Amino acid sequence: MKWCISIITLFFITTLIHAPLVNATPLIEVFADETFTSSEILSEEFLDSVEQGELELIVWHSNENSSLHISAASERAEDLNANIGDVFIQGVSWNSSNGSIPTDLNSIYITMDIQVSNNGLISLQANTTLNEELAPTVVLQWLLLKKEVAISEHPLGPLESKVASYHAWDSNINRTSGAENNWTHQIDMETLESWNLKNTQLIASVSLVSLDSNEIFGTESIEIPNLIESENNSKDLAISLLLLIAGLAGCVITVLSERRRQMDMPKIRPMIQWKDERCDYFIEINTGNASITISSIGGNGYWKFPEKELPLKIPSNSTKEIKIRKTAKINSGPCTIRLNVDGHDRWVLDIEFPETDST
Repeated sequence: MKWCISIITLFFITTLIHAPLVNATPLIEVFADETFTSSEILSEEFLDSVEQGELELIVWHSNENSSLHISAASERAEDLNANIGDVFIQGVSWNSSNGSIPTDLNSIYITMDIQVSNNGLISLQANTTLNEELAPTVVLQWLLLKKEVAISEHPLGPLESKVASYHAWDSNINRTSGAENNWTHQIDMETLESWNLKNTQLIASVSLVSLDSNEIFGTESIEIPNLIESENNSKDLAISLLLLIAGLAGCVITVLSERRRQMDMPKIRPMIQWKDERCDYFIEINTGNASITISSIGGNGYWKFPEKELPLKIPSNSTKEIKIRKTAKINSGPCTIRLNVDGHDRWVLDIEFPETDST
């Protein structure tokens, strides 16, 4: 009894693995031009199915004179022997006289994802698990579709949607039954610009196509996020980083400049020395990494320094004592020194002398 249950369970699981996935969406291809749009070619039933996501739509502009033409459109038209106005479902010609949309369409289920980096690089990922073996001639087709584009210069002119505007192949496929396939395709901003797709709303599409029968075995599409916003975000991020770097550099420069200024500045100390009843007044100057030039020493007639010794230049990293004379015997004001520090602004210092001996 147990072995019967095991066989039934195994059969059920195997059936699930190899059963076709009903969520797969068939593909309809329309050949149009700037005078005959897909909305004029397809019936309301088809247009509603596309709108509801029950059908994937690709519009080819195979006329080489069309502004929306790409070489892949001409190649696809040649492979299918298609003319403007023709419609194909899963790579098989379809005529409106055939009636309603067929309900028995088979399609391999493909999942798709997309990533857009800050620099605008588009990374497309697609994957599927095959439930049957594929022929050696089946390859993967990458397309970028213009979501909506005007086909006339007139502001009220007609619009076309999902126009194939970029094309690439990928033949790296494990075609055996049960094989899991994962594909990646990257498109940078330079490539988009070369295909005239920069700043355009796009839909990415991927399909499994037979190069022999031209049939479509599976398809999926996904809308690409707004590349203009992505590019602007990238620019905003770059500007923010530049501002941050500039701010940090400014802070570093300010700190280094202040440190250099402090190391260049002299240290000035007033001193007095008493000898018996006489008091001598001195100014001790210790220069930093910059030399100084004293242009005047005085103070409203209270203090005096021989003018013949001015200007007095003192080299960097040296010490000098300057003796000055007090001319007032009673209370006096501060002694004022005017000096220039090499590489910095002029200094004006008011010095108050201590009342006791300086040690």
